[in-house]
Amino acid sequence: MSSTYILSGSYATAEQAGITLWELESATGKLTKKAEVAGVERPSFLAVHPNGTSFVAVSETGDGEVVAYWLNPQKRLIQELNRQNAGGDHPAHITIDEDGQWAVSVTYSGAHVTVHPLSADGSIREMTDSKRHKGSGANADRQDAAHPHSAFQLPGTNRFFVSDLGMDAIVRYRLDLHSGTLEQEAVTKTAPGAGPRHLAFHPSGDFAYGVNELDSTVSVYALESKGLKEVQNISALPEHFTGTNTSAEIAVSGDGRFVYVSNRGHDSIAVFRVAEGLLESVGHADAGGAGPRHFTLVPNSPWIVIAHEESGTIAVKKIGEDGLPGETADSVDTVTPVCVRLLK
Repeated sequence: MSSTYILSGSYATAEQAGITLWELESATGKLTKKAEVAGVERPSFLAVHPNGTSFVAVSETGDGEVVAYWLNPQKRLIQELNRQNAGGDHPAHITIDEDGQWAVSVTYSGAHVTVHPLSADGSIREMTDSKRHKGSGANADRQDAAHPHSAFQLPGTNRFFVSDLGMDAIVRYRLDLHSGTLEQEAVTKTAPGAGPRHLAFHPSGDFAYGVNELDSTVSVYALESKGLKEVQNISALPEHFTGTNTSAEIAVSGDGRFVYVSNRGHDSIAVFRVAEGLLESVGHADAGGAGPRHFTLVPNSPWIVIAHEESGTIAVKKIGEDGLPGETADSVDTVTPVCVRLLK
């Protein structure tokens, strides 16, 4: 029976096992814990190296760190390789480039975008560049300063898009693959108070989808040479919902037919059908827990794996032919899960 391996990050203390390796049984959706590791405070966001035998994590603390690990799923082993300073306070996201040579991270409180080179074994070397964002937004409570929340590589290029929740902006950078330095190329503004958080790309290469945390919307962008051009904005919530909500993660199905968004407060997964790049609401499915901060779609399977920060659970749900997650195949308890990543 075939399986897939999944890593989860969390807001655990350094004494707790904050990173866990899970085996997902492809036929049933059952999760089994295979390995775990402690020693890092708040190892919240993870990125898996293309080599499939190493990954990096951010330690989301003041004066945070980025930490590299080696792993062997068959032997149930996770071992720390080394760690480096993140270049600012509260690193919230990290991405490894497609060639496995560079790690690009952002610090939410420090407002930095930082580059670290990676060695062949996946260990992290000293940073080669750090750019600081400056600005603010319309929401006085959440947008008093710049807060870069993620960095995503445009597939097949050396361009990285950084969503800054505090500035209501998405900044495009060019990464020099020889020197590891960043050059700012374009800035796309969102609606005031939107709070852009994460970005996902359509497999056609023509569109990007940005989830806006503060106003719980999705912005659809046409990918143009000069930057992003917004062509649609659509709510991630049901029409008559009046409660408190912040949207969190966004992903596009492998076949490009659906876009998924997690809602914290409404505690749902919003599903959209893609029609010539634009989005049509399919509906909302119960997320299977409280505070769905992150999720991952398992390729070539019907499974969506959802990390629930508030309920302390990771749920596996089966996606139907209509694109909507349905029954919960499994749910496991774990300490404050905030990220789930597939091993490549």
